[in-house]
Amino acid sequence: MQKQPLRRLAIFAYFDAQGQVDDYVPYLLRAVRAFCEKQVIVVNGTLSEEGHAALRACCDELIQRPNEGFDITAYKEGFLRENAGTYDEVLFYNQTIFGPVCPLDEMFSRMEQADVDFWGLTRHKGAKAASWDDTIPIPPHIQSFFFAVRGKMLHSEEFLRYWQELPAINSYWDAVEKHEIRFTKHFAALGYRWDVAVHTEDLEALNDYPLMGMPVELLKERGCPFFKRKNFMTQRHIYTTCPQGAATKALYDYLRKETDYPTALVMQNLLRTEPLSSGVEALGLCVSADERPACDLDGVFTLVMIDHDALASLLVPRLDELAKGTVCRVVYANEHLRSAWDKQITIPHEAEETALLPAEYLMQHLADIQAKYRWLLFLHTALPPLLEQFADATSMLSAMEALHPAPCAAAMQQDENIGLIVPLTPSHQETLTIGLNLPRYESALREMGIKVPLGKWGIASRGGMFFARTDALSALTLPENAMQGMNPLWDFVPPLLAQKNGYFTAFSTSHAHAVNEWLNKSVMLEEIQSLWATKEKTRYDQIEFRMKAILDFYYERRYHMTLQQAFEAPLTLKQKVWICLQIFMKPKTFERLQKLLGGKEKPVQELHDDLD
Repeated sequence: MQKQPLRRLAIFAYFDAQGQVDDYVPYLLRAVRAFCEKQVIVVNGTLSEEGHAALRACCDELIQRPNEGFDITAYKEGFLRENAGTYDEVLFYNQTIFGPVCPLDEMFSRMEQADVDFWGLTRHKGAKAASWDDTIPIPPHIQSFFFAVRGKMLHSEEFLRYWQELPAINSYWDAVEKHEIRFTKHFAALGYRWDVAVHTEDLEALNDYPLMGMPVELLKERGCPFFKRKNFMTQRHIYTTCPQGAATKALYDYLRKETDYPTALVMQNLLRTEPLSSGVEALGLCVSADERPACDLDGVFTLVMIDHDALASLLVPRLDELAKGTVCRVVYANEHLRSAWDKQITIPHEAEETALLPAEYLMQHLADIQAKYRWLLFLHTALPPLLEQFADATSMLSAMEALHPAPCAAAMQQDENIGLIVPLTPSHQETLTIGLNLPRYESALREMGIKVPLGKWGIASRGGMFFARTDALSALTLPENAMQGMNPLWDFVPPLLAQKNGYFTAFSTSHAHAVNEWLNKSVMLEEIQSLWATKEKTRYDQIEFRMKAILDFYYERRYHMTLQQAFEAPLTLKQKVWICLQIFMKPKTFERLQKLLGGKEKPVQELHDDLD
């Protein structure tokens, strides 16, 4: 007798802060819908008209609700509103995964044959204590971004009651504590059997979260059809076990070279929703400036801006090498510079003079460049200030060495997502924290029409030089001071323009410069860490925790000021109001207010004078 096909209901939880739906979502929904009798989408929050249409085309029913309770409460509402008793299986999943990278037939077929009551894609191995509360142990559990329930468990009173009695969820950690780490243990204790589609027990000694830390192993060798969205925005040191911070780059290369999954789907979502710095840090795309691949440079326009006569003997040979084979224009700040430099440059080039600043000149001529050329190499002889009394020639010279058009153009031909390449900024006193200057330019960037997510730090090109696809740029009006100061606004603009126009930024460097960078950063980091390390606490994570505790202790002492001290201190109005609330409210009332406003998103650490 032929077995009847499984009657599966899918419930998909969705949220987007802007109400938009990027293309990776319909790609995912259509693939899963093929294995379901019905698909319901539960949206937390609002949708744009286009977003609504995109989701409606991929489901049988669309439910919109207030943005409350995270994905778990969306699961709850979707389940309770449907007549789930008529189905054999209910699948719960959400937008935090990309994929599939392979057909889903094998996974669904295999799990249909499994003698279980509930199953998921992957499991977390558990931990002795939760990171947000060391009194809460974490048992092994199915991860909640993709799991299914069937048969007697699906139709049981216990399962219905579980959702009916689910506590209110006010934060991410609430969702983890009240559902994710509870669900598997709770139903296993009631006698229900479970399994996962992708087993990782043998990898757990290498990595506590293999889908994040070793995604290529799971996708390529274990048939995992999905990968996590947060792979492309998580700090490198979060998952420092195997393969030591390189997981996302390995995943990206695997997707591009060995699967049919369009990486443009990843980039579209990443560039719209996340600060560029997060993606650049996670991916670490870098061009080798030492290579000279065969590449047609006819489509490259080299624009060289010269505004001083220093270091001509060093710069002219570099310019001749960089601009060879391209259409080159050299623009001088005055007649004196033109007469001093132009006769030394041996390659064919146009020459002219301008009173405009380099960035202003580029913006004024960008439309003409875009109409004629595919790529732009933008160079100028900027000498940024160093320690307020020197000129930073190192940054300028290393940038020149990093931006040879042959490897840059070849990299862009191989990867359609890269729109801009900037030199790896040398690390010294002025540049180690250069990215932290970005937030102070937020209002200026918004006025210029650059409205991408910014984050706490940015990608900067010291001196503002780059290699770009011309369509990754767009003309804009720069403020008068855009190229002034230690870390000027212009240094941050080209990568943000590329992001706005749908392109990612990569770095370029030579092997010699990369080694020099590694040594410089190692020395600086070791010096900083040595100030705060103790005999028992020498690891990076221990020192970081210690410094956060010191900072928390510092702010805690601020709240113990008198009103007179508080209002004489250089605090913001918000901080002063917070102090007043703490003074006038009862401790328990103030604690409830803290939880209401912040939930458990940023747990408050215990403060001790003895930080060891």
